Amino acid sequence: MKLLCALLVFVASTSAVKNYGGYQVLRVVPQDMEQLQRLHDLYSLLEDTVDFWKEPTRLNQPVDIMVGPNLVKDVKIELSRRCLDFSIFVEDVQTNINNERCTDCVNTKAGFDYTIYHTSKQISQWVTDMAIDHGIVTEINIGKSDEGRDIKAVKISSGGSKRVIYIQGGIHAREWISPATMMYMANEMVTKYGVDSTVTAMVDNCVYDWYIVPSLNVDGYDYTWTNDRMWRKNRQPNTGSSCIGTDLNRNYPYKWGGSGTSDNPCSDIFHGEAPLSGIETSVVHEWLQQFSGNIALFIDFHNYSQLWLYPWGYTNKKNIEQPHKDLQHDLAIRATDALRKPYGTEYFVGMSGPDMYPAAGASEDYGYVTLGVSYSYIVELRDEGNYGFLIPEDWIEPSGIETFEALKVLGTDTLPIGPPIPEA
Repeated sequence: MKLLCALLVFVASTSAVKNYGGYQVLRVVPQDMEQLQRLHDLYSLLEDTVDFWKEPTRLNQPVDIMVGPNLVKDVKIELSRRCLDFSIFVEDVQTNINNERCTDCVNTKAGFDYTIYHTSKQISQWVTDMAIDHGIVTEINIGKSDEGRDIKAVKISSGGSKRVIYIQGGIHAREWISPATMMYMANEMVTKYGVDSTVTAMVDNCVYDWYIVPSLNVDGYDYTWTNDRMWRKNRQPNTGSSCIGTDLNRNYPYKWGGSGTSDNPCSDIFHGEAPLSGIETSVVHEWLQQFSGNIALFIDFHNYSQLWLYPWGYTNKKNIEQPHKDLQHDLAIRATDALRKPYGTEYFVGMSGPDMYPAAGASEDYGYVTLGVSYSYIVELRDEGNYGFLIPEDWIEPSGIETFEALKVLGTDTLPIGPPIPEA
């Protein structure tokens, strides 16, 4: 009862820039099915009040819970009451935020620095500059966000009519390593074109045009720089609610509104008022229709947890028919084998819903069924446990290097079409 009372009186900070001093991230690792069920029960109780960085999924998989200073004591008591052992994963979230960026480093790089984080405005300018500086790059303006920012993509192509590889980053605003990795990989592709035979083949010899959206959720990302580093959703107002934002990765049309979503506009996993009600998902969906039946590969890059996942995402059941599962799994294994080589980084490969957590209306199912893409993935980038969402800048380059090794496998594969896609 004490915990519930505390939840009812919880009031979010109203300061211009939210300070996460005193916020802790608690980690629980369920050892048996009984503990996992207790964590599911706790998640149902707390999901709209505390921030589950990692939700309850499977045995021996960490569950990370960010808790504000006014609730830390009560949540720890509740965990103990449920006989759930916990450790402190992050002692003070604000300290990690402060250490995320190397503010006193000397930048010795000419031009755009791919080893630091960049603002929304800088990323937008980067797209324009890439098209100016490289003949194989075209600037694509997909449309406008809710706050009027341009949602941009780079197209990398040597010309002609080809099948499409579409990758996107930054659908969740706080996952900064995702846009940074997208830009790093795009730069690797265009600067090594004509120099590295594999990279040249990705653009010339194979049958793909590359479309890379570095930051889909441009409004939310901008907000993480100006107001709240841990903001997740977009910044679109909700009808009849003072709470802002839709979780864009719950807003896609396939199985919209199902498991792993919320109809509470204040929740971080609010699925929106209707399928594709998010301005950003709607705009990109309309733009992608021009490639109908011609998209070979769809990847949505997130962080964290080091996972390479394929449909189904809407359910935690593994026995539901998914005719491309073996093809998707085999390709992901080859990609993650290549990813491992530079630094030994291990990725788990599996089905999104059963092996991570169910999330209806998410991108991997949308790519697979709505767009009809045989190879549709959601990838959770670094890391597994040191920093969570707050990956320090000196990890950007390693993330870009290793993930590009996976991309080279994907971009030089013929990606044959598998069995028919299930009906939406």
